[in-house]
Order: sequence, then structure tokens, then C-alpha cells
Amino acid sequence: MADFTKQNISSGIDVLSVPVSRFKTNEISISIAVNLSKETASLNAIVPMLLCRSSKDYPDLTALNTKLASLYGAVLQPSVSKIGETQLLRMGLTCVDDRFSFDNEKISMECAKLLISLLFEPRLDENGSFFGNDVEREKRILAEKIESEENEKRTYVIRKAEEAMFSGEPYATGRYGSKEDVAQITRDKVFSAWKNLLETGQVLLTVVGSADVSEITQLLKACFDQVDRKFQPLNKAVFIPEAAKEKEIKESMNVKQGKLVLGFRVNMKPDNELTYAMRSFTDIFGGGPYSRLFTKVREEMSLCYYCSARYIRQKSFILVQCGCEEENMDKAVSQILKQIDEIKNGNFDYEFRSSKISLTDSINSVYDAPETLEGWYVSQMNDKHFVSPVESAALNNTVTKEQIIECAGLLSLDTVYKLVSAEGVE
Repeated sequence: MADFTKQNISSGIDVLSVPVSRFKTNEISISIAVNLSKETASLNAIVPMLLCRSSKDYPDLTALNTKLASLYGAVLQPSVSKIGETQLLRMGLTCVDDRFSFDNEKISMECAKLLISLLFEPRLDENGSFFGNDVEREKRILAEKIESEENEKRTYVIRKAEEAMFSGEPYATGRYGSKEDVAQITRDKVFSAWKNLLETGQVLLTVVGSADVSEITQLLKACFDQVDRKFQPLNKAVFIPEAAKEKEIKESMNVKQGKLVLGFRVNMKPDNELTYAMRSFTDIFGGGPYSRLFTKVREEMSLCYYCSARYIRQKSFILVQCGCEEENMDKAVSQILKQIDEIKNGNFDYEFRSSKISLTDSINSVYDAPETLEGWYVSQMNDKHFVSPVESAALNNTVTKEQIIECAGLLSLDTVYKLVSAEGVE
């Protein structure tokens, strides 16, 4: 059964509430989803960072932090993520539940007012644009985030494999865009991007806790009533059912440990009824310590330092990543493919039983904190229907062995990316 309520208040604007009273804190967030594009990724990414730094009423970080402290130490957090070919811009606020305030203060409502004001009333100069110094600061921070991902080799190889696998598709663009695109950002462009997000983006206000959702909803609606909305629905992700030709990319770098990534196309659209079985297949294939990749490729054959698989449902592909020495990479690829064949042949009874228990426990753990509950629902923004964790766990328990075998037959290897150590690196 559903444990949430969802209300549409205008074209492309929804409010989702998860009423729970067992937490000491509430989680309130505003998320805006837009189509992922190389031309706008960096520009959009800078907007939530900038909005969460200051506002019309709180012109600098010190003033804003003072306000947050007065709200019982509320925590404000912007974020940017990529879900399929959607760029998700989020501003989240964690606050103490009203039950724990003095004199019955409505802390949740005050926090919601602050969050909404940050979105609609940014700090602007006398010409009605963002301050140049503020934009330049956020450009430096965004460039550092991109560089940090490049320096983290696990993240780097996934990005490079995705760029190769999805060349020419929106998914090849990273969530933050590129350093080159960041350098081209101006304050006028940021202002236009902010206005465009308000006018065209898909908006979700999420409230997890015991806050008064109706009052927050009215406030959000009143603000959006002042916006000339031209909502642009999200595009469906480019779907390519099978790999046309296997690609292999090899890169040398000053690294001590090689990295291996395999990208598989999945011949199944995101809304297919088998998606829950595909989630189970991926877990059996390369999820927990009971999975085929862990027990066979890593433990028994010692071909990898780590080896796991991840299913990206919204884009219909599976990514396998390994820490692997160059001399073992070809063997590892062969054995990874062999594990898919083993599953096709039905050799996964132990893994199937273990996965059922582990996945159900993992899904139910979403209820452990308001932050994870909020994240669960926000991640479904580009889906037609929202599914609660309890519904998802129930669907997981209906998956059959025959469905897992069927899922194994839907994979085709598209890209093999190898990052190897350059000569002379110890």
C-alpha cells in the first residue's frame, strides 16, 4: 500500500507528502527536473548552489547561517544529480519536528518559508541580475567538483565509459557538465537559467515528517502563480535495445591500480513490468557478497580487487566496474560474461534466495531516516507513477527464477573500458 500522498497544484508542479511521526526531524525539499543537455548542464548546476548561499533577505552566508541556527540548527543542502537523461536540481532542508520546539513554534513552516524564499527571491544587484562575485565564486566551486570527480578514479572511469557508450546521446553529459562549459558561464546566463527553471521545469515539493503540508502547498502555489509558466515535459531517454558493435577503449594513466568497466545495453524499457526482475538479476549478478561476480570472479578466481554491477533503470543499461590489474583484464571480461551464461542456465539458487532477503531488507531500510525516504521519492520524478518502498519490497518478493533467466538474455555488451597503469608507475 502507498504511504504517501501526491497532489498536483499546477502544470508540472506536484507536492508529495510522506506523513510520519516517528522521526525527530522533518525533511523538506524542492526539486526541479529538466532535460539533460550539454548546452545547459553546467549552467543549471550552478543555480541551486548559488540560491543556497544567500538571498534577498539574507544577503550573505553569515546571515543565512544565523537564520538556520535560529531554526534549531536547520541544515540546508543543495545537490545536483542525473537520473536517466534528466538533470535533477534539488534544494533540501532538514529541520527539527515541531513537537520538539519551544512554545509550540511551527519550525517546519518557517523552514518551508525560508526554502521557498531562497528559490523565488535570490540576492540580485540594482540591475536585477546576480552579483558577479557570487557567480564567479560558484563557478570556481563547480569546477572543483568536476575536477574532484576526475581525480577519483572509480568515478572517472565510469564517466569515461559512459561518454564512449552513449556518445551522441544526452546521457553522455555529466551531471555538472564540463569545466569548459563552466568557464563560459556569466551572471546574465545564470539569471536566464534560473528564470527558465521556474518557468519550464518539472517541480516536486517533498515533505517527509509531520509538517502541515496544506499550508506549505498554499505558499508554494501562491509563489508559482506569479510565474509565467511554460512547462516543458521531460523527454523519454534515448532507448537503444542492443549494442550495434562492441567498443573497447584503453587508456594509460599514472595509477597504481587498473580499472575495468563493462557497459551492457538492456533490451527493456524503463517502464517494463520486468524491471523489478532486472533489479533482482543485477543483484544476483553483481550486487551483494552472495553475487556471482563477488563469489566467483573476485573470491574464487582472484581476478579483481572489487567487482560489482549496477542497473540504471531509467536509461536501460547495466554497468560492471572492477579494480583489476592489466594482465587479468581479458580473463576478467571472459569470466564476467560467463557468469551471465551461468544465470541463463539457471545456476543461481543460492544467490536467488540470498538476494530476495537482502534486497527486501535494503528497500525497507529506506524507512530508517527522513532523508532516505525523501530521496526515494525524488528519484522517481521522471516516472509516470510513484511507488512506495513497501510496494517495491512486495514486488521484489514476487520475482521468479524464470524471470531472472529471461532478464539475463536481455543483455548485450556494448563497451569495455580499460584504465591501465602507465610504464614506470610503482
